[in-house]
Amino acid sequence: MAKRVYNFNAGPAVLPLEVLQQAQQEFLDYRGTGMSVMEISHRSPDYEEINSSAMALVRELLGLGENFKVLFLGGGASTQFATIPMNFLPAGKTAAYADTGSWSAKAIKEAQKLGAVHVAFSSKAQDYRRIPRPEEVKIPTDAAYLHVTSN
Repeated sequence: MAKRVYNFNAGPAVLPLEVLQQAQQEFLDYRGTGMSVMEISHRSPDYEEINSSAMALVRELLGLGENFKVLFLGGGASTQFATIPMNFLPAGKTAAYADTGSWSAKAIKEAQKLGAVHVAFSSKAQDYRRIPRPEEVKIPTDAAYLHVTSN
């Protein structure tokens, strides 16, 4: 077997070998369907089970109740920096952001293209060495959401 390399960069990351081996085994024949998971319809019961299970596991991992929606969206962080204000920043409201480094700065820049932005916290003076404590975040009353990136 080839030497395993552990990728801790942004984007794809290291997965346990057992997960990769199961994915490899099921790649050509997902759970006896005769099709790869890449070939089954996104409307099929097989895919729906994958999606429902993944959403349930995210809820469990994050301790979320059924009143939260779990979304799996295409694109990387930069895409999401634009998508969040496009979907959650209505006219007349403000987006609150914690400025914690280069990624949050990019998110702030994208949101400013779409509406009002309030920097609710910044660690820039400390060279972005920390994220805020809850009491340090100053959220305006007209905030539609708070965006925190934990760089």
